[in-house]
This record gives sequence, structure tokens and C-alpha cells, in this order.
Amino acid sequence: MVIVENVDIPVELDNIFLKGSIYYTSNTPVKAPWLINLAAFMHSRENYLVKFFSEKFANAGYYVLSYDYRAHGETKQQTGSNYFKLMPQIFTDIHVVLDWIINKQSSRVLENKIALFGRSLGGAIILTHGFIDERARILISLSARYDYYSAQNRYPIRLPEEKLDEYIKKISPKFFVKENELNNERILIAHCRDDEIVPFKNLYQIGDHLGLRSENVIEFSTGGHTFKGHREEIFKYSLEFLKKL
Repeated sequence: MVIVENVDIPVELDNIFLKGSIYYTSNTPVKAPWLINLAAFMHSRENYLVKFFSEKFANAGYYVLSYDYRAHGETKQQTGSNYFKLMPQIFTDIHVVLDWIINKQSSRVLENKIALFGRSLGGAIILTHGFIDERARILISLSARYDYYSAQNRYPIRLPEEKLDEYIKKISPKFFVKENELNNERILIAHCRDDEIVPFKNLYQIGDHLGLRSENVIEFSTGGHTFKGHREEIFKYSLEFLKKL
């Protein structure tokens, strides 16, 4: 049986709390690896897919933390709902969450083994500020954008034109990821060809930029933006890759 423990993660600089949930079971060791499950855009930790994967990984022996971004879920009550204005902070909050796990949950973290898993916006957070934070030892990114200029037609970012370039550079993996010989030990990416929201070509752009081997780049012909019909496969691929922790 999965146990869900609700927590408040303080962001002291802004005097707010990110509302979160930790998933585990009665069989989870006192010290175990942690996985942070990052939601898609406009989804909270109550989203079906977030809960689906959180429960799967918890049953596999991990502590799994999901949390509501600023302008999302319960955290929205403190920050308001202007997610475009808050997007840079939504990305940088992953550092705060990692700090909180390491400093406040140290009695439950096995050998600083922390992984990130996320889809869409969550996948982009992983390949930006997750990528540059080496405390996140494994990165599993699903359906991530390579460059947020590709989102302009679907989600117009309402900022003065002269600030748009600066804004895009704060949230696009294109400006964070770098080729490194360790990337293949650390990063797994996946995408579906029929994704109606994030262009499929982003998978190859990210993989090429990181210098990933073919086995680190998973593609499906169908499944859309939510990997419909392939969620069990994604979980199995991820569980196997997490053995690198």
C-alpha cells in the first residue's frame, strides 16, 4: 500500500511554501533513493499521470516527491496564477527542492541518490536547471521542448518583445545542455512521433546536443503528449536506467 505524506517546502527568499507530497510504502527502507516527479504545464501533483508514476516508483522502493509549481495546484494560493510571469522561478525552484531533500530529509536519503523524472514542462526543467545541478544524478526527461520559441504559436508569452529573447533563454534546454562524456550515464529522453503539443524533432535536437547514444533516446510512433499506451514501457525503461544511481 502506498503512503502519501504531504509536506511544505519553504522558498525562504520569497516567503512561500511549495506544496508537495512524498510517496513511499511500508516496505520502503528507512534510507532509500529519491525521485522527484515533475509535472507537465498547468498540471498539479494531483494529475493522474503524476500520481500514476509516483505510485509506480514508490512501489519499486523509491521515495517519490511531487510538488505543485508556483501558479499551479495548491501553491497557486500563495503565488497567484500568472504562470508566464513566474516561469523563470518555476524552473529555478528545483534547486530549492533539492536543497530541502538533502538538508531536511537526509535521514531518508540513501547516499545522496536523487533522480529527476518529468514530462513536458517537467522535462524542460530537468534539462535546464536540473541539468546544471549535479546533485540530481539521473535525469529522465519526457516530451521536453528544446527551445521555447517553438511554443510561441500555441502559448504566446506575453512579454515586451525586447525582453523575449532574455526570457526564452531562461527556460529553454537549448541554452543549458552541453555535451559531456557522462551524459549517457546520466540522461534518458523519450518522445512520441505523434505528439500534438511539443514537436517530435525536439527529441533529436536534444539528443544530438547532449551527444546521447541511441539507447538513451526512446521514441514511439504513437502515444501523443501523454505516452498513451506506452506508460508501462516508460516505467520499465526508467526503472532499468535508474540502476545507474
